[in-house]
Amino acid sequence: STSIGQVPLRRTHAARMSVSFAVSACARPAVAARCTRATAARRAATSPSVTPSSRRPAGVGTPLMRCSPLRPSTVPSRRPGRHAVRAAAAANTEVTAESVVRGMYDAINRRDVEAALAFVDDDILYEDFNFPVPFKGKERVRKLFEESCDGIPDDMLFIVDECTDGGGLSVGMTWYVELEGEPFPNARGASFYRIDPTSGKLVYARDVVEPPFKLGDVSFSIIRAVGPAVKAQLRRAREARGGDAEAAPKPASIDPPSAGASGDDEPGDAVAAAGLYALGAAYWFVLLLSPPGWQGLPGEPAWAVAPETLAEVVAESTDFFFVLPALNKFGIDVLGPAPAVHPVTLGVFNFAEAFIFMLLPLMLMTRKGRDLPTVKAWSVAMFLTNALMLPYLGARASEPAPAAWREAKADGTAAGIAEVARGEKGLLSRAFGVVGLGVGVLSVYWALFEDPAAGGDLAARGEYLRRLVTEDRVSLAFVVDIALFSVWQAWFIGEVDEEAPAACRFVPYWGLAAWLML
Repeated sequence: STSIGQVPLRRTHAARMSVSFAVSACARPAVAARCTRATAARRAATSPSVTPSSRRPAGVGTPLMRCSPLRPSTVPSRRPGRHAVRAAAAANTEVTAESVVRGMYDAINRRDVEAALAFVDDDILYEDFNFPVPFKGKERVRKLFEESCDGIPDDMLFIVDECTDGGGLSVGMTWYVELEGEPFPNARGASFYRIDPTSGKLVYARDVVEPPFKLGDVSFSIIRAVGPAVKAQLRRAREARGGDAEAAPKPASIDPPSAGASGDDEPGDAVAAAGLYALGAAYWFVLLLSPPGWQGLPGEPAWAVAPETLAEVVAESTDFFFVLPALNKFGIDVLGPAPAVHPVTLGVFNFAEAFIFMLLPLMLMTRKGRDLPTVKAWSVAMFLTNALMLPYLGARASEPAPAAWREAKADGTAAGIAEVARGEKGLLSRAFGVVGLGVGVLSVYWALFEDPAAGGDLAARGEYLRRLVTEDRVSLAFVVDIALFSVWQAWFIGEVDEEAPAACRFVPYWGLAAWLML
């Protein structure tokens, strides 16, 4: 449509704020189409049914305007009016936030990272809510862009749906991802961009992506459950800064935070803590407590688990890390025979367990949660996985990072276990990496080839795995756990080692094992 869409600019409900912390899928917008006042005026002239006064909501200074998607020239045009938009964009050379963003993402759409970086300021702060920490500086953003362009299909386009006027130093946009001409599922988002008035380049960006899980009314229950805890954390954070516990919190700034004095503790992140607590509440409700058949979920909740399901879980735990099955294969029955478990089930179970096993060195190395019982929490999480890991990470995020530990890490001479005393890899990390790699390889072998009489051929095992995750809630929870462990892997390695290879951060499991050993 060439008419200007009237979009009410209202504050979204707090429930959507809580849901926005869920693990998101898909990438950021890679095309930002120019949408100038002149373009709007021409469209208005061709749409007499919509008057200028009707386009601007009462009390709003900058309306949202419908922008035609701008695609790279190599992609055939499928929508009318697109060439006219391109001509207008080329004719208008004024440097605005919208023109800078359009140029940057048009280059990314061509997979030209260097051309995209020409629009980026050296001091940029890029907040992509797919990632746990923002990208600070041009070199960090370079890595982000390189990862974004690597392996993405050429026909995956990021289409701007709505945009603000964008004639000044900042612009807001809503967008969606398109693949083969069709909208990609769960791939809508909104972004805000600001350019530096001196350099004329992008100095701040924030991408907010649609969450893959729509909790609906459950989000209200999450808010009610975590609200008191978040309020207490905010109060403690203000008290730690020496402020008035009853004073209203200051609104968050979109400027890069300045580093405090070297001797000050780094304050906790109440917003991240609230998001992790909310995600933990969602995990508990959806996978453990929701009634049978809720939203099409398979299997029984924890409070109605069938005896045979419980017996299988106990059997899997007995075969932890394949110790009993391996001993039995070599004729060693000192600990008794291993319980009979389908090889695919046992492979998935031990793969998930080895994944969280390898996270301990990272948990010990990170700067947050130094005063928490990390080893105890990890020990219990080995059995309860993310049911305990998520609340622990919420408590960890709210804790300040002590300056004394930061100084010990910089000094590099503190005595003790390297991971705990100096925040660096040592013998513990390498040992965990070797064990994790071995169990991971054995898990894959077990799931694919072990016990042909019970497991069958590869096709039969694949069908068994499909039925496992669609009919059994415990197995589905293990798959969700593996996905969340992949997020924790990228998060922790990014905190501990900013120079770590991208493969170590973003290749689940195997990248973590390699990083621990190298």
